[in-house]
Amino acid sequence: MSKTTPEASRASSKVEPVQILSVSKSGDAFASDVIARAFPAEGSASEASADAARKAVTVSNLGHHLDKWMDDAVGGQRDLGNSEAAEGRLGPTEVTFQFDIHTNVGTLIVDQDRLGLSSQSNFSSMKANCCVYKGKWAYEIMLGSKGVMQIGWCTIKCKFSQEEGVGDTEDSYAYDGSRQRKWNKTTQKYGEAWCTGDVITCTIDCDLGCICFYRNGRSLGEAFSCVRLGPGYAYFPAVSLSLSESLRANFGATPLRYPFNIYPVPGFSPLQSSPSTDVVKTNLLLSYLEKLLCINMEIEEVPKSPGKEVVSKEKKPGPLTEKRSKDSSILLIVAQVFDKLAPFLRSTYLTEACLLKLLLRLNDVTVVTSQQPIISKLLDYMWAFMQGFEIRGCVENLMVSLLSAYRYTPTTTDFRNNRQYLTLVLAILRHQQTRRYLLEHELFDKVKFPMFLHIKPLDDAGLQQLAPTVWWEMVSQDDEPSQTLSAEEQKNKELYTRSVDQLRERIEEIEEIQVEMLKVLLNHRDLTDGRTSRQLFLEKFRKFIKDNKPNSLTVWPMPVTLCFFHRMVQALRYYWDDFQKEDPARFVFSPEAYMPIQEFWSDSRDSFDLQRCGGSMSHLNRMLGFEVNKAQGLQLSQDGEVRTLDKSKSAKSDYPATEMPSGNTLMELLDGVMLLYHIAAHRQLGKMNVLKEHIQEYIQSYKDTLKKLESCPIEMTEVRDELVRARSVFLEKITEQARQICWVRAIIYSKQKQLDVAWLLKAALKTVSKASEYRLLFQYMPEFYLDIVIYAHNALKNYFHPYMLFESLPDYDELMRGFAVFLVNHFADSRIVVTDTRDNIIQALACFTCYEKSLKVLESLPVEKCKMKLKALIAPYENRSWAQTNWILVRIWKGCGFGFRYTHLPHLVPSKVQLTEFGSASLQKPCPSPKFQSMLADILTSEAEVATRFLDTLLNQLNWSFSEFIGMMQEIQTVISRTERRIFIESRQLKICGTCFEISVCLFRVVEMVVAIAPSLFTDWKKPSAELLMHRLIQLVCLVLNRITQKNGMFDSVVSLYITGLESVTHYPMLSVIAGILTMLIVNADQECQEKVTDVLLSDHGFQITALEFMLGNHDKKETGATGGLKPMKEKQFDFRNYEEVNKEEIASVETLISHLRNKQTTFVRHDNEIKEEELCQICYARQQTTVFKPCGHQSCRSCINHQMLIKKECFFCKAIITSVEDLQPSTKEKL
Repeated sequence: MSKTTPEASRASSKVEPVQILSVSKSGDAFASDVIARAFPAEGSASEASADAARKAVTVSNLGHHLDKWMDDAVGGQRDLGNSEAAEGRLGPTEVTFQFDIHTNVGTLIVDQDRLGLSSQSNFSSMKANCCVYKGKWAYEIMLGSKGVMQIGWCTIKCKFSQEEGVGDTEDSYAYDGSRQRKWNKTTQKYGEAWCTGDVITCTIDCDLGCICFYRNGRSLGEAFSCVRLGPGYAYFPAVSLSLSESLRANFGATPLRYPFNIYPVPGFSPLQSSPSTDVVKTNLLLSYLEKLLCINMEIEEVPKSPGKEVVSKEKKPGPLTEKRSKDSSILLIVAQVFDKLAPFLRSTYLTEACLLKLLLRLNDVTVVTSQQPIISKLLDYMWAFMQGFEIRGCVENLMVSLLSAYRYTPTTTDFRNNRQYLTLVLAILRHQQTRRYLLEHELFDKVKFPMFLHIKPLDDAGLQQLAPTVWWEMVSQDDEPSQTLSAEEQKNKELYTRSVDQLRERIEEIEEIQVEMLKVLLNHRDLTDGRTSRQLFLEKFRKFIKDNKPNSLTVWPMPVTLCFFHRMVQALRYYWDDFQKEDPARFVFSPEAYMPIQEFWSDSRDSFDLQRCGGSMSHLNRMLGFEVNKAQGLQLSQDGEVRTLDKSKSAKSDYPATEMPSGNTLMELLDGVMLLYHIAAHRQLGKMNVLKEHIQEYIQSYKDTLKKLESCPIEMTEVRDELVRARSVFLEKITEQARQICWVRAIIYSKQKQLDVAWLLKAALKTVSKASEYRLLFQYMPEFYLDIVIYAHNALKNYFHPYMLFESLPDYDELMRGFAVFLVNHFADSRIVVTDTRDNIIQALACFTCYEKSLKVLESLPVEKCKMKLKALIAPYENRSWAQTNWILVRIWKGCGFGFRYTHLPHLVPSKVQLTEFGSASLQKPCPSPKFQSMLADILTSEAEVATRFLDTLLNQLNWSFSEFIGMMQEIQTVISRTERRIFIESRQLKICGTCFEISVCLFRVVEMVVAIAPSLFTDWKKPSAELLMHRLIQLVCLVLNRITQKNGMFDSVVSLYITGLESVTHYPMLSVIAGILTMLIVNADQECQEKVTDVLLSDHGFQITALEFMLGNHDKKETGATGGLKPMKEKQFDFRNYEEVNKEEIASVETLISHLRNKQTTFVRHDNEIKEEELCQICYARQQTTVFKPCGHQSCRSCINHQMLIKKECFFCKAIITSVEDLQPSTKEKL
């Protein structure tokens, strides 16, 4: 079948061609002049010769001459037909990836043109639909990501799987730049590390049997030289991608990206032949059009003569004038050029090879804030003289080519290419008709517009050129003064900082263009067909957000969404302030922006089925619909009519008046920006923070290596050589990552980006604060707004540190106070029914309490809010994370307890961070809060019922957590006592065991705080539950002491093995807190309290004085082994005096405690020895029966029944409802 030419295609169209009006040869001198300037000379109409006159170019015969000039330009050149192109190649003319269930493996998302792939499974493979067996061939792969991918060639015999891809089978060959390896069954080192946006060219020489690869036009060398050839061997382009990786192939459908550096390499050809003759014709016609554009621009520039006023173009034109005839003449000429040119511009290849190059020549890269007249004029011509199907295809191809060029052209240090392509895109978008068409049909769909808002990183060579000198420092969250730098280090720091600043300035110039693009797309003054550009953009923007929801198959790269977020913030703030000027009475400036609550209960907004604080939208409408009407001042009458309530009525005053106009597109933009940050931008900020953590690890390793090298003896040459090699490796890694940090600081952690996140935090805080005033209607708020408050604060505090300090923000104090109020108001907010959201807020409050600065912010809140917080903390743990809640109380006390002044557990070095959440929190510097301790004491002593329920819950949780810990320790001991060589303990079990131990310690610390600030809750037995609480506490203390201090017992044997995952499980944390409790109750108490506690302690059957002596190292000299024989002590004894965390006063108090109890024990007589067995309490078997229950008549001791009555009013034995409890002596009767 013969190839259809563009001219034939256009002729076959039913659309009538443009009618060309005749212009006389002598009647339009201007037209003749234009033709003479724009086209080749074929003779002059003024010549005497009739033959010359016939050859003269006029408007009427211009079309004929255009055909002749195109034929002359082509000459004898012609495109290769199918027969010529088929030599050495098998397959269709159009080359794409092939859908073949027999060879394709894995799950892949394939673009509409079947050239782009994105993997959704472990290892996905696909090959093209053509193969080669003779000659020299090439194709290009443009990388959409930089992870593990294997690209190259394979035969039809190759069978792939989700474990084996291209290069893993016998007749397949591949290159992987992520691992810098080449693959053909085995693997070897090869090539360079690739980056996102790189172009990898794959070539195969089927005559010599060799395969080569190129990165961005630079040869990586010969990869394979013994490729099998001959009958049965034909090679397909093939690729394999790991999960979430993406790429795009160019088999020749568009010009190869690097033709000048590689092609024409003698004999090499793209797999898909190029329309070379059409390229010549198109370039010729575009050269004529370029000249016509320049002539048109000249006549439109009206020079201002002295004393004469220039007529504005805005004025109504007068009658037919010379200028109008000039415009008409040029239009007639341009129309004929487009009659020949338009069919060519439908081709993707010709659009990129010819039209794009013309536009780049016409583009003025210095114009950012205004229109480019010559490009606008060209687009006017295209829309005027091209038929609908032609212009639509041309515009789509043009934008796709622009995006491809922007994404896959290497970034240089001057960002010249970025500016060139972005300013051209901006000029095109400024053309209204083109912009609206793109918004309706192309942007975000076929043209992935957010990619234009991303800036491709510099490669290693570019970073080295930009930052030849690197510098680094150890960073921490503590605000300790940095070490003094040497003169050389100070100089390196200045040079490095200057490189960062220079890079940031260049990047901000590119970002300015990107923001300007968004401003153009968000234009709200170009109303056409009832919709503005902003409304069209919002439709696509909401779809983009929906496509990027978690677990979506079409998630965009996170670096792109982060850039999109920052540009959107800038554009939104610009239009927000602009609209405020139009409506200053009802609208606030952008620094005070927020979402009014009426936007959340509106049915017109697409909520993407997102969870609300109070549940689903349908549930809220059913439960709170009446309240919504009331808040809006509306009422539904019985006849169904909506009426406005009288504002003077009290019903209206139940809610504040709604603020700011609803339904504004800016509100929808703000909501979208919030959601964009929540679903993607914040995750990318955190991902980039990992790079900062990695370089810190390398720096620490580098410093450790230097110390080892200094201390290593000279005679140990092998060790020193290995240390020198390690030092070089660490230094190389640090240098490499320091340059990457330079890029990250300039583009991600810059001052402007910090201000963007701070603005978002402030807007979210104000939104939550305003909505909270509407009581139950607060439940309409989407829960992600609460998450954004926590995420944004975390980013400002941790991710931007230390490059942009949180404290450097101008409204730092306001943000910190607002965040503190948010946490206090909502960590126990019953209106929030989403469990995960409540847990996130509690966890944020726990972390906020860990730092001295933020703790002071909490203390500065009004007293009412502080007391509200403490009451919520000690309330019974119902439907919330009690472990995190308890840690908040521990943090208030840390620094005051017995030996509780450490930042990390004494037996761990600072670099060994505990694995569990509570262990890592314990690494913060102690900063107790006497203010909160005093408030808590007042609450506990003044509200007896609250205090009793709190302590009862606390002791219950303590009993549970320690019992769980002991149970898991017994299981671990059982495993390690087996005789098998291989012992396996699940890491999850170890983690849970360690967590239960740490929770038990934390709960004991809270008990220690209560004993210190409100001892009367245990010692004043006039209070109903004090005696019971004292007995329960002493029972727990004795139980724990016996378990912890038993030599060669279960705890001691497991701890001595130093099992990974149980680093925090040791004697010190538990014994120190128990020592603190007992010394406060006995040593530091008055005589009456001392006697009570001593009596209870010595009365407990589990008490052993040796358990206390264990704290000071007074262990038995010899101990009984497992076989019953005597076994000498080998391990170092535990002794508080070996810990610098325990001061002399605390050691003296323990000595006093032991001495006091030893003396009392010699004279103490247990009262329970005189109790008859039948009189013992059948519940505890420790005390005498002293009470009887009514009406059932069962008996127990008073402590047991008091404990039971705290929980439920049922008899232990018969479950009957207890109406009264009477003493066995008839003189006392206690009514419920």
